[in-house]
Parts: sequence; C-alpha cells; structure tokens
Amino acid sequence: MKPLVALVLLLSATAALAAEKKQGISISFDSNDARTKIAARHVARDAKLAVGTRNGAAVVLLTNDVVAVQLTDAVLARIEPKSDANFIEELVAAGVGVAVRKAVEYPVANIRSAEIRNGMLVLTNDDGKPVFADLKVNGENVTHDLATADAAKFVNAFRAIKTRR
Repeated sequence: MKPLVALVLLLSATAALAAEKKQGISISFDSNDARTKIAARHVARDAKLAVGTRNGAAVVLLTNDVVAVQLTDAVLARIEPKSDANFIEELVAAGVGVAVRKAVEYPVANIRSAEIRNGMLVLTNDDGKPVFADLKVNGENVTHDLATADAAKFVNAFRAIKTRR
C-alpha cells in the first residue's frame, strides 16, 4: 500500500451535519511513513490508556501494539446528513462517515520515545522522526492538544509497555 500523503477529509455543515448550528469537522494528515496505517476503530475502554484532546474532538489510545488516534464517540454521533439532504449530499455524508470511523495507528515497536516537550506529547520513531506530527483535527495538532497531565500519563504508560518488550 502506498504511504498516506495529505489525507484530508472535510465534513461541512451543508453536506454532513444535521443542523446549521453544528460545526463542521476537519481532519488533515500527512505522512510518508509506510508504518502509519488507517485501521479499524478501537474501543477506548479496551486500550491500556485513552486520553482525549482539549477540544474534545479526538482521542489518543495506547495498546500493547499500537498508538492510535481517532475521533471521539461524541464527534461521531454528530455526523449525519441534514434532514433535507439530496441524494448526492447523503452519498457524500455516508462515504465521509465511513472514512472517519477509522483510526490512524502506528506500531509501538517502531516508536523509540515518548516525551513531553514544551507541555506537548512528542512521539519519535526509530528513524528519529516525529510520529503524528501532522495529524490535525479542527486545526489542532492532536498530540499537542492534550492536557499536560494526560500527556504525562501517556508517556508513563508508553514507557511501561516498552520496558516489558
């Protein structure tokens, strides 16, 4: 599979959300690392640790095998076609809905370190390059939009998993 390059999904209020008062959701992601995968959505309660972003749009999950990022259940619950959508709008909303109900994941085995720099979670792969550095939800870098205390919990849990390997 070719590496992901500039995957951009935009859910606009006119095509994907039921009411005009609901805000659209934008996701942008850029990676040329073939180890970054789009995968099935994870159940947050089954993860070793799940921490949500400050804006409530995304969650970063840690399992024994991967670090995953996905939209929160609350955000996914808002995605539905508007009541007066035409066929094309419903088709677009359905396709986008399927796409955003996935996770982006990276193998724990290929992450060299997890640390906090300037209050932000920084993951570095075994090539010394950042992981998820360009993964943004609603314009916010997901790993930078964690509360410092949550980022610290993530670092500690990650190190515990790496120590057991």
